[in-house]
Amino acid sequence: MNRTSWQTLVLIAGVVGLATFFVLENIEARGGLGPPVPYLSAAGPAVLSVVLLRLGQGVRRLVRQEPTSITPIGAARVVVLAKASALVGAALVGYFGAQILVALDNLSAPLPRQVALAAGLSLLACLALVVAAMVVERWCRVPPDDEDEPSGGANHGATPA
Repeated sequence: MNRTSWQTLVLIAGVVGLATFFVLENIEARGGLGPPVPYLSAAGPAVLSVVLLRLGQGVRRLVRQEPTSITPIGAARVVVLAKASALVGAALVGYFGAQILVALDNLSAPLPRQVALAAGLSLLACLALVVAAMVVERWCRVPPDDEDEPSGGANHGATPA
């Protein structure tokens, strides 16, 4: 599995952010209010960041062949969790960024100010999740074996039968 590129994450955040912005603007233009953002929405990504880093440390020890309780299949699951967290975290960064942009139009009112603050806190938690996921993906990279043969195989110069 290839590591997640930051360009992919920026693209996901941008696409989700633009789509969310246009939907929220359309709702607002019709006289409605967008969905509120509770302060608790920052808790999930924040907790997942900590859990992911903790699991990633176990994988890092496994890769370094240090004592750890994690198994190779558990390490593979951590890598998948890190990849999924990076992608979902980037999408949520776009979503909460759009919430902030829409709320910036009327910060003097209490509800948009509350939405902007909660969305800002959630955006920071999602950024922490993306960074944690990228770090764990890096920790999970297995170095190439020195004993492996070059990609040409053992029969250099031999013609295939």
